[in-house]
Amino acid sequence: MFLHWSQRASHQRLGALLVGLGALCFLLMDAARIQAQTPPVLNRSIAPLAGDTLRYARITNPSALTSVLNQTGASRTWDLATLLTSTQSTVDRYVNATQTPYFLLFGNYGKKTADSSSLFEFLGLPPQLPIPGLDSLNLALTNLYDFYNLNNNRWAKTAQGIGLLGLPIPVFYSDPDELLSFPLRFGDRDTSTFAFSINVPTIAEIQRQGQRFSVVDAWGALRTPYGQFNCLRVRSRTTITDSILLSGSAPIGLPTRTEIETAWYTDQNNERGPILRILERGILFFPPTIQEVWYRDRYRIPPPPPPPPLTDPGDVVLYPNPCRGTLNLGLHPLDPCERVRFWNASGQEVLVIEKPGPQIEGLEYLLSAGFYRVEVQAQYGFYSKKILLIP
Repeated sequence: MFLHWSQRASHQRLGALLVGLGALCFLLMDAARIQAQTPPVLNRSIAPLAGDTLRYARITNPSALTSVLNQTGASRTWDLATLLTSTQSTVDRYVNATQTPYFLLFGNYGKKTADSSSLFEFLGLPPQLPIPGLDSLNLALTNLYDFYNLNNNRWAKTAQGIGLLGLPIPVFYSDPDELLSFPLRFGDRDTSTFAFSINVPTIAEIQRQGQRFSVVDAWGALRTPYGQFNCLRVRSRTTITDSILLSGSAPIGLPTRTEIETAWYTDQNNERGPILRILERGILFFPPTIQEVWYRDRYRIPPPPPPPPLTDPGDVVLYPNPCRGTLNLGLHPLDPCERVRFWNASGQEVLVIEKPGPQIEGLEYLLSAGFYRVEVQAQYGFYSKKILLIP
């Protein structure tokens, strides 16, 4: 089949047009990946459940997100993938109350918030109060838990658990703290109250009352190091008033505090719990400021420790110490390592590595945990160091 020159030119232009349209569609699809299309409507599936294990990373520069708080409204794009940097993470493990020391709270589930604390820290108060005689109330606490209850209408904090004077004490909320109400839609507003009290026998009773005002003030696409999600943003402002009733005295009111949590929730990928949380705190007439920022993340292998200062020929630095699997050898470049020997605490030589280079990996598979004397043979001589290998 033969085509006239004008027909071939027409076909070439059509082909170029189709290629151009294909490239444009690809660009539009790529842009759509960071632009949420419709506001989600969220239900109880976004709340954590017993058995969940959620890892959160705490960012090192929380004040950098100040401008994000003002990014409200519809169809927003929060691209924070490069802004969120972290060197600290924690894991929230949710369990049934019957799996904790506070088994009397059956029907609830919760997570441990701290192994140990003090009563004032638990209440969010400064370690010393400007009221004579109250410092003696700052008792040591252990095994701190928050407990929750979930139904189709709301997710609420219903109790807390504290180890006080050697006893596990469940702290029931007389008025549960309603954290989220369902269904959750853009523009929703909700006001609720909460209250609980802690009785320290023969000493005092501490009472707390609070009010929470929540608004779903934005929706859009959130991008973090954990991934990209179509989210609703919930901003909750909580006002807290505490009072202390010493035995035989009138209530003593403590300064009113304000806490604001801005949290992003999604129903994508069966994710439960907030993807990002910004926590602000203030007291009296001082406006709240950002104190903590946490975002969902996965386990990441920590970066190697920074190299030690350059050593002189005739010296060696072994790091990190204690060591968990990977041992770095800090030697002068003119003093290369030829051999490394390990002796256990009984004086037995248990491992020899020839020409290891600047790093020895996999020690957790070669040696058991414990103390070792390490002899490094280099060009300038022999160096002996002691290290601790941890599991």
